[in-house]
Amino acid sequence: MAAMVKLRIIFSENDSRRLILPNGMPESVSELVQQIKGQCGVNGDFRLQFMDAEFGNEFTNLESMSDIQDKSTIKVIFSSVAPVEPGEPLLPLYSSAATSRTLDDSSSLSSPGNSFDTDILSSPESTSSRATAWPDVFPIPRFSYDTQLQLDRANATFKETGALLNPDHKIKSAILDGLAETIVQYKVYLSDREFDEVAEALVTTHPCLKEPGSVTGYGGWKTSLKYKLANYRTKLRRLGCPEVTVNSLKHKPDGKCTPAYGVKKPKKAEVNYCPTYPAGETAETLEEIRVDLLSEVKKKNNDHRVAAMMEKTLALRRQEVIREAPMIADFKMRWPALFHVCEVSAEFKRITTIHLQSKFFSQLDSYSANLMKIYAKKGGIQGRKIKTIMAPATQTAAVEVRRERILKGLCVYLNEDPEKLVKDYLDVDKSIATAIAETVFGICVIRSEGAEPGDDPQDVMIVLEGVEVMGELGNVAFAVAMLLGLVYSLNLSYPPELRYTFEVLQKILMELDAHKLSNKVQVLKTLLSR
Repeated sequence: MAAMVKLRIIFSENDSRRLILPNGMPESVSELVQQIKGQCGVNGDFRLQFMDAEFGNEFTNLESMSDIQDKSTIKVIFSSVAPVEPGEPLLPLYSSAATSRTLDDSSSLSSPGNSFDTDILSSPESTSSRATAWPDVFPIPRFSYDTQLQLDRANATFKETGALLNPDHKIKSAILDGLAETIVQYKVYLSDREFDEVAEALVTTHPCLKEPGSVTGYGGWKTSLKYKLANYRTKLRRLGCPEVTVNSLKHKPDGKCTPAYGVKKPKKAEVNYCPTYPAGETAETLEEIRVDLLSEVKKKNNDHRVAAMMEKTLALRRQEVIREAPMIADFKMRWPALFHVCEVSAEFKRITTIHLQSKFFSQLDSYSANLMKIYAKKGGIQGRKIKTIMAPATQTAAVEVRRERILKGLCVYLNEDPEKLVKDYLDVDKSIATAIAETVFGICVIRSEGAEPGDDPQDVMIVLEGVEVMGELGNVAFAVAMLLGLVYSLNLSYPPELRYTFEVLQKILMELDAHKLSNKVQVLKTLLSR
């Protein structure tokens, strides 16, 4: 198996990223281009240049893969057409017109010679996913003209005399309506802390709205906002918004008049949890694209088309995993493209708006030194276990080994069993197939008998419900990142025996919903910040 390769990709003067290629260097420049598009989330036409040592490290056009090696620096040169910047969603491949065709359309999209050029120009509005997560500071919108005029005058009066505005029902309703419309651009279900943030931002922007006698100055606004958003969700439910209707399903056990259970709300800071279908699309047209995907994914050098088709069908896929919770084996047969490295990263970004690999590894590496110091201070049985686990990291300089050992040590530090996450087997073990079939959730590593700590394993695979969903991942740390991506992509719950480990991965490493931590994880975060 080819050794993992890392490249430094420069997009602009202040934007460079690490590209990790677990299966080794691509065979051609075009394949490298597709890897960059898939992992870094860019689209459009561009060429590559490499740092040429023969000419004083000046950048020269990359025409052969023999010109670069592991840890080379690559520069992306976009064409004159405005590119999609790293971090922005890929443009969808299909236009609404292309997918509104009937099933008996003679010009099948998967037929030879069919051109996709015009479809690539479909507008970003053809996808319905959100582009940003909940902001650090909530942006208060401008309200209707008359409401804004009264607020501006009241704010001016407040500055002069300190007089507060006592808004009548009409003004208050207009303010709450404007806030609700802005809130749903980010999410439809808010935590108590997020309601605080909106209400606080309101009285900060418009100090005339502060409430006399209130400790915070916005307690009443917070309460009113909760009722307003609940009513707004009722309106969205009547309009068929899937993010809300999915929570109104009447799952009544044995016909009893009990509250619905199994409510399907975002639990891991998903930004696009259950998006609506793109404009002009239906379940039927998106299902046609899914069927076309089954053949497109088998073609070589076709990553950009597959990525665009996966972007287009996000809503269909999310509603399927949320509403139906299919078996992993069945879902893999329906969506085989999702279980490729590039698409796991792309799907994670579609759901959370965050780059999976760059964020995961940069955060893990930045915390490594502090984690090792924390591990070294641990005593008792846990301390001895961690010391044994971390020993190989001192015997080799391989960053992959260090990352693997830090992640395993994290499990032990949190009083969890690392073997529940990573299961090691020797290639001579005849019971590997049986063990994999019995694995519900985890990573299986096949190592050669007598291998040294720095040696690459024969195989690193992710197993879910007894099915090998991804293989040849190169190293354990990379597999953990991919496993986290699959948890989001497949809407899986964290295993109870690994809940604290994944809480750290989500909330400390990926900084998703990082404000609400369990006591155990909060203690670790405090130690890491010292």
